[in-house]
Formats: sequence, structure tokens, C-alpha cells
Amino acid sequence: MIGREDEMAVACAALGSGRHLLLEGPVGCGKTTLAAAACERLRLPVVRVDGDGRFPESRLSGWFDPPLVLRVGYREEAFVPGPLVRAMSAGCALFLNELDRLPEAAQNLLLPALDEGVVRVPHLGAVEAAPGFVVVATRNPADYVAAGHLSEALQDRFEHLALAYQSAVEEEAIVARLTGCSDDALVRTAVRLVRATRVHPRLRRGASVRGAAALVELVMGFGDGAPAGPALAPLRRALRAALVGRVELCDGDVGLHEVLDQLCELVVAQGEDPDADGFVEALGGGGADAAARSSVDCAQTRSSARPERLRACSTDDRRALAEQLRRAPDDLDGWSLAGDLSSGRLRHAGERAYLCAQRLAAGAVLRRAGLLVGPLRSATRTVREPLTEGWAGELAVEATLENLLGKPYPEPGDIVVERRVDRRRQVVLMVDTSLSMAGEKMALAAVAAAVLALKVRPGDLAVVLFADDARPVSRLGEAVSPAELVQRMLAVPCGGGTDIEAALRLGHDELQRGRDPGRCGLLVSDGVRTSGADPLPAAARFGRLHVLLMERPPAGDGDRGAATVWIAPRLHAGEGIARAAGGGLVRVDGFPALPRRMLDVADRVLR
Repeated sequence: MIGREDEMAVACAALGSGRHLLLEGPVGCGKTTLAAAACERLRLPVVRVDGDGRFPESRLSGWFDPPLVLRVGYREEAFVPGPLVRAMSAGCALFLNELDRLPEAAQNLLLPALDEGVVRVPHLGAVEAAPGFVVVATRNPADYVAAGHLSEALQDRFEHLALAYQSAVEEEAIVARLTGCSDDALVRTAVRLVRATRVHPRLRRGASVRGAAALVELVMGFGDGAPAGPALAPLRRALRAALVGRVELCDGDVGLHEVLDQLCELVVAQGEDPDADGFVEALGGGGADAAARSSVDCAQTRSSARPERLRACSTDDRRALAEQLRRAPDDLDGWSLAGDLSSGRLRHAGERAYLCAQRLAAGAVLRRAGLLVGPLRSATRTVREPLTEGWAGELAVEATLENLLGKPYPEPGDIVVERRVDRRRQVVLMVDTSLSMAGEKMALAAVAAAVLALKVRPGDLAVVLFADDARPVSRLGEAVSPAELVQRMLAVPCGGGTDIEAALRLGHDELQRGRDPGRCGLLVSDGVRTSGADPLPAAARFGRLHVLLMERPPAGDGDRGAATVWIAPRLHAGEGIARAAGGGLVRVDGFPALPRRMLDVADRVLR
């Protein structure tokens, strides 16, 4: 390891005391290297698993070989141990690379192993962990678009170690070691170019230190035609080859080569340091305000552009936001900011302050949703199919014997296995964003939407916001992370009337994009229509639709015994919409109850 002394000490202390460890940080920050180095220092043998959404729990724990089962039955010699059982039996470390990419069932299988050191395998019984068994796992930050969800129950079994990118000096030492390059100037310039990609306002994702190593090796590989040192021409050629696949432009921007050429000019020709004050302003060609006004900036259209990856606000960002709100930076509260965003109080804030408010607000919303959801439990179904891989499922004995009867030798497809797969459900959620929703109500609606987003697969949730008209903020087939969904919702200020018919019309169009036979709609409304046409004809055409009907909480904060006030016209309107659509009516006793009721509805609808 180069650097990371403090992190190494924490990792060794955790693993050495038998505690399970979760390393979290951006791509290329050294999570895997640190995990391997800590296990090597502690002389722990390692069994490695790379996270994959198609990795079933049977492959993680182990499986019975179907041909052997037919010969000897469900006996130990027919069992093929998976990586979890191998690590537990040998008393070594199980390294789970990108734990959050494992499917829910595989994650849930880890709970008893982490808690009690026991895993129960059907037909085999309990497997107990030998002394020395630990789990070390890695994950990308939870706010990355491609990151999966880890339940609170699973996270609670790990000690947590957060990693960021290392300092420029340490990254230079890493690149020099990886490449064997003795040209200090070339190494320094390559590292600066890569670090500059992490702060460029037109780049949604920057490169890791691997990009710097690739730059150096490509320049070295040009041979005699490349002069020693950070020459502009060879670096420009290398930059396009090394970084095109390692950085990501903001949505709508197509000028990647232009961005890379700009970085070459600033870092190589002008010698600018991306860690120095004023570098971001130099990228904007006229200060921070110019960068914010750029037509290709990530936040050019707050309500429609894909927002920046959710990340912690810098000290300068918090200071800029605090100045706008006339508060101390330490007094910034993400939950109250969520209400401020929906009410439009921050619409005149500078782009830097606005993005910081989005991050803080989305973080507060997601924390509430994550605590509410807890361990994920998705609906599953059994599929029966011919054997393709030994771990693909459990032997379907009767179906297999029926195929084998009368045959001297098995034929391809005769051995049949059964396995459990997630049952897919697609949902269109329609949320009222009229003027009456501004403030904390919209923040609670965002929590409810995040709860639903955590319960379905990426791409299986569409969200439509409606007031005097309706607009989609996510669509079926579009893989939007819960963090990004929350930011999109909070970026739409509440205002106007309530056109339920427009919401149902747009929601119906979105529902037709789905392919799942069980797809349905959810409408969050108080049943009061203040604009637009009668919603009942649109509801009758919609398909399956459930209405979460909002009502006033009990009058008086201290009157806990008072009943919720259900106004007859609103109740009749909600019942009429649900009945016309062939769905159900769910009464919600005030907005604070909405996230919990959404969880109840999701658990019922998704099954």
C-alpha cells in the first residue's frame, strides 16, 4: 500500500478482532487493494466473490450436483460448496467485491452467517463457521446511479470504512509504481489531468488513478516519437484513448473531446494545478458564474436534466448555501431544505448553493426512506427449466425422472431444476405537486417515492408529477437511482391547481410502455380537482390503479385521541377513481403517515 496508514489500521483492527468490514468509496479509490492488503497483513486466506445481479443464493452457499443426487441422493458427497460455505468451513476471509450488486436473496443469506456464524443449506443442514471466518466487502457510494441497495439490517452487521481519492502526492507514487515510469514530470502531469476530470463542471464522473496510469503507459508506448516530459501532443493523443471510457459527460453534452482538449491546455500548456484555488473558475472561462451559466452544465435545466451524482457538499458549497439562507453552515438541515426546494424558496440561489441544497435534501429524504424500508423482501416465483449450470437450481426430481424413463442415456434437457426468481412488477406513481403540497408535504411525498424506488428494480418505476398539467420525472425502462429520483422530484417547485385527469392520461401513456402483465398505477392525491376535465373517464381507461387518498390530520397538536377528518366529497372522489380503475382505495391519515402507507401498499402491490 502507498499511504492509507490510518485506513489500514482500522481495517486490521476490525478484521483482526473478528468484525466484518464494509469499505465504501468511489470507483478506483483502492477499496479492493486495501482489503487484500489488510488480509495479507493478517495472514488471512481469502475466498473472493465478485458481485453480480445474476448471482443466486445457491451459487453463494453451494448446491447439490443433480446427476450425483440421482445416483446417491442428497448426501454430503453430492454437495458442491459455494464460496460462503468454503470460507466458513476453512475459517478464512470471504471477500465480497461490490456487495451491493448481489441480488436481494444472496444478501439475505449473509445475515445469519454474519450474525451467528451459521448458514443453513437445504438438505444439508447447518454449516458453522470455523474460527477466523470474517467477511470483508466493498461497495460504491450508495448515491451512485448503478449502486444497489443494502438493507439497514445488513449494513448493521458491518464496521464501516469510508474511502476517498488519495492525495496528489500519493497518487503520483501509485502511478510511478504501476507503470515503472521514472519521468516525474510526466507522472505528475498525468495525475493532474485525471484529478482535473473530477472537478470539471461538464463531467458527471471523473477518472480514477487507473486513468493516470493508462496515460503514462500510452505516452511511454509512443516510443521515440514522444519526447520526455509532459509534451502536449502525445498527451492529447493518450488522453483521448485513456479517458474516453473512464469519464462521463453530463446528459445532453456531446463535447467530450472538447473537454479533454481544454484540460490539456490548462494542465499541460499552462501548468494549472486542479487542487489549487481558482481552477474550477478557470474551467468556466470567466469565473464560477460563467460556469454555472454554461449551456452544457449539469444543472442547465433543474427539472429535467440528470442531476449530479449525490455527494457530500464541500465546505465552500455549504458556505455558499448558508450565505443564501443567512444561516451558519453547521445549521443547515437537509430535511428543512427539502421543503424549501419544493416551495421555491431557493429558486434564486446560485447554482453552487442550489446543488448543495439538493444533495443535503436528498440525503435526508433517502435516510428516512432507508430506515423505513429495512431489509428488502421482494416477491419471487418458481421457474422450472433444463439444467445449464450445476448451481442453477435445485433438482426437480419428479420432472427429471419422467424425462429419463425408458432412455438408456440422459439427453440434453432431461435434467430439470427449479429456482426462485424475483417477480417483476412495474409501477407508475402519480404525485400531486399543486401549491398545497409545497414544503414538508412534498418532502414526505419524496420519501414515499424513495420507499417505492427501493422496492422495485431499476427501470421499473415511472413517476409523474402533476399540478395544472403533468410531467414525467422518470420513465419505465430508465434506470434512475433513488437518489437521482429524489433530486428530480425536489427540483420541481410546487404550484398551481390540481388536474387529476392530466395525471391519469400521462400515467396511462407511461404504463403502456411497460411489458409486465402485472403493472399498475398509484395515485397520491386528496381527491380535490381544481382544474382539468373529469378524471373518471381517464381512470376507467387506465388499467389497475390504486388511490392513496390524503386527508387532514386530527385538529390540534395535542389532541391525540381525535379522529382524522374525512370530508365526504373528497372520499367519494377517491372511491370513484379507484372503482373506475378497478383498483383499491387506501386512506392516509395525514402526510406524516404517507411513507409508511406507501410501504404497506408496495408490499401488497408488488406481490
